[in-house]
Amino acid sequence: MLGTKGKNSLVESEVKEKIMTKKRFSTAVENLVANGNMSYIDAASYVVEQRGLDYKSMKRLLTDSLKAKIEAEATNLNLLRVKKGNKLPI
Repeated sequence: MLGTKGKNSLVESEVKEKIMTKKRFSTAVENLVANGNMSYIDAASYVVEQRGLDYKSMKRLLTDSLKAKIEAEATNLNLLRVKKGNKLPI
């Protein structure tokens, strides 16, 4: 019984590492942007690829703040159409 208890805790720790939550995903992306000289879009794609996740699952992992940053970045790169009026350069 003692041997299986140690194995179960090892398996549980591996599962926790594999389960991606909004907070873990957001933290991983923010760390890559801060340290890795990457954009938010690239960092999110990198985390998804490294974790072996499906890109469809990224939607549920995005926090509101991360979603806004990715949207602003995509708008600046002309990847999204802007419905608002003209934007003055600042």
